[in-house]
Amino acid sequence: MDIKWCNETSQWDDIILAGDIGGTNTNLALLGQVGSGFEIIVECVFPSKDITNLLEPLKKTLEVAKEKNPQLVPTKACICGAGPVNENYCTLTNCTWDIDGNQLSQDLGIPLQVINDFLAISYGVLTLDHSDPSQIHPLTHLDGSTPEPKNSTKLVVGPGTGLGVSYLVWDGSRYIPSSSEGGHMTFPPYDSEMKELAEYMERTQGVPCGAELFVSGTGMGYIYNFYKDSGKAPNNEAWQKIEDSEPRNRPKLISMASDSDEAAANLMRLFTRMLARYCSDASALLLPYGGLYLAGGIAGKDMRWFERDQLFMQLFEKNYNSNIRPLLKKVPVYIVKNYSISLHGAANAAVHLIK
Repeated sequence: MDIKWCNETSQWDDIILAGDIGGTNTNLALLGQVGSGFEIIVECVFPSKDITNLLEPLKKTLEVAKEKNPQLVPTKACICGAGPVNENYCTLTNCTWDIDGNQLSQDLGIPLQVINDFLAISYGVLTLDHSDPSQIHPLTHLDGSTPEPKNSTKLVVGPGTGLGVSYLVWDGSRYIPSSSEGGHMTFPPYDSEMKELAEYMERTQGVPCGAELFVSGTGMGYIYNFYKDSGKAPNNEAWQKIEDSEPRNRPKLISMASDSDEAAANLMRLFTRMLARYCSDASALLLPYGGLYLAGGIAGKDMRWFERDQLFMQLFEKNYNSNIRPLLKKVPVYIVKNYSISLHGAANAAVHLIK
């Protein structure tokens, strides 16, 4: 367990226990609420593979907080996880254990809500400070504009290990976050290289593949296999290092190599073009004039590829219908840089969902 203290001495209106459960790490934290904002007080990180039941890590987090300051006692909790949620129970898709919110609430003695991880990010988007460049970064459209967000639909697309998608609907006075499984829509190839990749994926997977297997960390692994099997990957030290690594580490190594290796750079360009096309299609569906938010680790860490030669926008603004192109140019596009957005979102969800 890694413990990170951020602020244990401020005054808060309320204290909330929040959790973000991933396939690699389980992040648990106490957050202080001040007005409509939140700040992390203490965060504890546990390897998910070492957990068989979430109750013990939650108890340990509460013990760590109480030892430092006996007044750090949460009044409510919200845990988010990657997987479907039904009746406050999340069946995790990347862990061997699940989250039973009702049982945890009974064991801890506080109200506890379980939500999908991307629903948490939707709630987290509402806490972002658009004037803070450490939290959010706007992408410039091809005409040099950065449209102001309107009180309209917001779309969240997050290429991480998988591809998460959610959206927020404006009801005239407030935003209502909503879940989606949009990452599993079939991916339509757009140019010759995408078509070649799609044909490779159909041959190796046996079915037409969903977008998640093209634009995610998992997808980057499949693109790597495509490059290797089609002879696009060179026989050099950088690619040998990628080949010798664990599959889950390959996206990071590909990104690192892309600044000096042309084949890795081509792979990153392909990935960026495919993500831009997916976001363009999703934006044509929802018209998110409230903003398209690119969340997840890949977007924040590989931002240079999104902006280099305006590659993302070149593909995002394309549409076969000339009447749709001006609409895409009106969509504000942001890269989320606040990597704690899931914890902030879970805390915000606890405030709105637990009465």
